[in-house]
Amino acid sequence: MRPRARLLDLDFWRCAALALALCTLATLGGVAWLWQSRAQAAATSAAAAIKFLDGRLDEIDAQAQGLAADVGAAVGDEPCPRDINQRLLRSSLDGLLVRRWWLQGEFGTIACGPEGPMPALELAPTPAGRLTLMSRRSIGVELLAVRPAGGSQSIVALLDPRALALPPHGPWQTDGATGGRITLHAGDGRPLQVWSRDGTAGPRNVLLQARQASARHGMAVGVDVDRAGFWADFRRQLPALLAAALLCSGAIAAWAWRQAVRRGRLVYRLERALQKRQFEPWVQPIVDLSSGRCVGGEVLMRWVHPQRGIVPPGEFIEVAEQTGLIDGMSQLVMTRAAHRLAPLARLHRQLYFSFNLTPDQLRGPLIAQTLAELFNPETLPREQVLLELTEREIVDPAAHGALAALHRVGWRVAIDDFGTGHSSLALLEQLPIQRIKIDRAFVASIGARSASRPVLDAIIGLARELDIGLIAEGVETQDQWDYLAARGVGSAQGYLMARPMPLPAFEQWLAGHPPVSAAADAPDTATPLAEQELQTMWQRMRSTGGLDIRDRMHHLRSYTQCFVAREAVDWMVRELGVRRAEATHIGRRMVALGWVRHVLDEHDFDDAELFFTAAVHLQAAALSPPVDDLRQALRALSGGVPLGTYRRRLLVHRRCASGCRIVDWLVARHEVSRDTAVQWAAQLMRQGMLRHVFDDQAFRDDGTLYRPA
Repeated sequence: MRPRARLLDLDFWRCAALALALCTLATLGGVAWLWQSRAQAAATSAAAAIKFLDGRLDEIDAQAQGLAADVGAAVGDEPCPRDINQRLLRSSLDGLLVRRWWLQGEFGTIACGPEGPMPALELAPTPAGRLTLMSRRSIGVELLAVRPAGGSQSIVALLDPRALALPPHGPWQTDGATGGRITLHAGDGRPLQVWSRDGTAGPRNVLLQARQASARHGMAVGVDVDRAGFWADFRRQLPALLAAALLCSGAIAAWAWRQAVRRGRLVYRLERALQKRQFEPWVQPIVDLSSGRCVGGEVLMRWVHPQRGIVPPGEFIEVAEQTGLIDGMSQLVMTRAAHRLAPLARLHRQLYFSFNLTPDQLRGPLIAQTLAELFNPETLPREQVLLELTEREIVDPAAHGALAALHRVGWRVAIDDFGTGHSSLALLEQLPIQRIKIDRAFVASIGARSASRPVLDAIIGLARELDIGLIAEGVETQDQWDYLAARGVGSAQGYLMARPMPLPAFEQWLAGHPPVSAAADAPDTATPLAEQELQTMWQRMRSTGGLDIRDRMHHLRSYTQCFVAREAVDWMVRELGVRRAEATHIGRRMVALGWVRHVLDEHDFDDAELFFTAAVHLQAAALSPPVDDLRQALRALSGGVPLGTYRRRLLVHRRCASGCRIVDWLVARHEVSRDTAVQWAAQLMRQGMLRHVFDDQAFRDDGTLYRPA
């Protein structure tokens, strides 16, 4: 047996390209981050050094101001009075940060120092009232601190070499950040002193420098980031960056694969469809075998797929039952059918409609209350409702009590697909069963030599003895009809009479097949009047002075011509004088009737800030007629759509074709216009012959991928 071809896979080369791109981004990001961190560390170091040096210079500046006050009054016509020499000498001997003080006077060529007059020092212009650092060359480079002392006088200090030395350990030395090199600059930008961790003061290969100027003194500090140290740090961090990039690329690839598999799974699509409320009630008529007139209908579930149209139940019911989604789907369909079938049921009181209950619904503690709220005189009365259960639900002992309780309050129960399960025949006498539905497998045995035919006769005889009504399923031929009618089977449903159809189509079909005793029907005028009032109220709500219906914005998304559910409840409370709970119930009736819908089809009507809009009945789109040349499109599909392998993002899709290629092929083969080819392809999707690779997009004449179903 040939293994099934894998239709979906990850694209290795694109995943590798993604990993390479992320590694490149990680490398560039690492360089940028390291650059930013080193620049920030250098700026922090420079600020700390400036703070330390400002403290030292503040002490020197205080001494200079005091000395300027002492000697300023003593300066006279003599260039260097003796008392000034003594004061300068005493200050020079007492200072710890300054080796020698000078007074540079107005004479220009002579300075006054501790030893007496001396040649004037060559000083650069200094700002008034500010201590400024300078340098002069003697035996080595000496640091001078100059402060104007009033007039043309200046106080000059020869600093001790250790006065502005930065301690080896401090906040200005950030490990691995600066390379250990800090430079002291004069006010004019010239370098004055260099502190280096490795003891070198010569030029270095500097990558960047953070510079911080003093706000009080004429000096600045520059902190260097060494190029070699920077790249050494980066090489140490590079393996961790690349490992993180590879992990991220692997996580992205795993996420893409998980999303692709999830989108391809039916469970995900069913969850999405239930969230979008895409399940609609259809009806298959049940007719009386003796007269051929309609006696009721079975309400069935159909998935109204936005792209594929009507999806048959055989494609999703089993998965829905396995995952538990069937309960929510059944509740939605029952609610919509109860409201939409109400006018027809009131017009024909002899009709009944059967609904399938799931096992979880039957075992629910509030099943009786739920059914009473769902089926009532306002929708379908319980006497016109038949609840269908399968045999596997009947044999469950926990269901016996629920069935007895439902029977006591007037609910009728039928066993669906009888004969295919494992129930005991004794249960038919013990449980309140009003109908037995003969499985289609036994009906198909009519007219053929089959071992199932005696079983069919036995079921008919047993039901006659127990006085239980029979409904035959799957009647497709006249021979089956005649056989069942001759043996007293009361009702039947099947393709011979009618296929399942939407509710509007069922109403049209019923007009041509009047129910039993149609002439004896007495129209009920009370409830239809209430429904007419409901429709009149809806028209008032939509007219001027009613609801605020307009375009709205929510989460950066626009919604056209919608209203707020809470405002609708407020309007009904104000205009109709009803309670808020009753107003909410009226809104839910409007949703069930198809007059309004949530803007995203995700919520029922509630007294909350939810947007609703007027809705066209969902079944209208499902009734669109097929194109005239659909037969040609089907032949074209069976002739072989050109399939190939395509790459989209990180995924490889096999045995599929793009929408534009399918259209090109149909145009070339059948010589039709491109618009006609697009219509054919869209109709093929609605017929289930062509699907999107994830079954969640309509047909488009572009690069979107599709494959034959």
